[in-house]
Amino acid sequence: MPRLVLAAAVLLGSVAAAQPVTYLVPIAGRTTPALSGTGAVDVALWYSDPGTEVGGSLLFATSQGAPVPFLLSSFTGTSVIGFPGTAAGVATTPDVLVQGVRRSLIALADSGSVRLGIIDNGQWVELAKTQTISGGPPLAVAAAPDGGATLLVSDATATQLTRFDLGLSGATVQVVQGLTAALLTEPMRALVLDGFRDKVLVGGNTLGNLYILNAGLDAGPNLFDTALVSQGRLAPPVTGLAVYQASTAAYLLVTSAAGLTIYDRLQLDPLPGAFRVIAQDQLGPLTAPTGVAVTNLDAGSTFPAGVIALGDATNRGLALVRWDAIPPDAGLVIDPITDPRGLPTDGGPPDAGCDGGSCGPNNNPNLPPDLSPFVPPPESSSCSSASGGVGVLAGLVALLAVLALRRGQRR
Repeated sequence: MPRLVLAAAVLLGSVAAAQPVTYLVPIAGRTTPALSGTGAVDVALWYSDPGTEVGGSLLFATSQGAPVPFLLSSFTGTSVIGFPGTAAGVATTPDVLVQGVRRSLIALADSGSVRLGIIDNGQWVELAKTQTISGGPPLAVAAAPDGGATLLVSDATATQLTRFDLGLSGATVQVVQGLTAALLTEPMRALVLDGFRDKVLVGGNTLGNLYILNAGLDAGPNLFDTALVSQGRLAPPVTGLAVYQASTAAYLLVTSAAGLTIYDRLQLDPLPGAFRVIAQDQLGPLTAPTGVAVTNLDAGSTFPAGVIALGDATNRGLALVRWDAIPPDAGLVIDPITDPRGLPTDGGPPDAGCDGGSCGPNNNPNLPPDLSPFVPPPESSSCSSASGGVGVLAGLVALLAVLALRRGQRR
């Protein structure tokens, strides 16, 4: 029997020691000037209007309730006239029809409530609402196929989400409150609304797990990846979530204390093939980024194939990584052409978001087939790569136990 214990220990050790493939990639640029204060640096990407150079987009770095905009093309600090300087959270989405014009919508969590607005000619324009929206951060927003938007807002404890549907065709935003869903295991730290697939991804603050919900919040959360048995993909807290959506590719980017992890959302089971990225330069490796934003678009000469922006709490700013700097053997599909902002003349892609159940990638001929709704297949558990290893281990241990028992009976 001691041999059985030893064999089990060896097998358990081999499973625990398994790690995802990790790539070290160079940091191509850092935002300047450095942010003041201390603490996590969150990041959100505001897209410039469709038809304009994407390099004119803005990266909002938020730390201690003070969002600072940086120009995407030059990484330098800029200003937006009238922009609220006390927001604790920033969420954005392109491709929203605001009074008949396709714009990027901004949602701000400010002093316990959510403010909505756009940026027009370098100036913040706040939009009036039919009702107050309380909560946040975190919060998330995505465009809807009818030209409106869907907003998800957490409560003050960051343990439940409420959905709001926004109509922006008139002078006042029409707000319709939807369902509320509770997360039962841990407070939220990161949140993203994947409008293309009607899914909500939530990152936990204390356990560091990843959860997935329907965008309608009409069902409870499913555990997608578990930090404890993720074999190095995750470590608490999960600090940022971003979606890379192109015509032939779909990825989820997750920042946590394990670094940046990238999941391929077109795989039936995205867990085994997920890999880590550690960005580094002369200031050292960024092993625990505190937020993430991404664009697939050509953002100028420095980022011709897209850019990843990572929050760097230590160096007080954002670290920028070329999407094509990740080595080819990672298998990433690079698409710097498919524009999430839509087109300024035809109203943009027919499915830019979700409307509570009718949207999905197959409604849009510019999107790839939805091979996976980003839920592990039925034959896998919610942490399939880790649980698969544990399942094999359990079978081997059971077999060793049977063999040991038979040997004892023969004696």
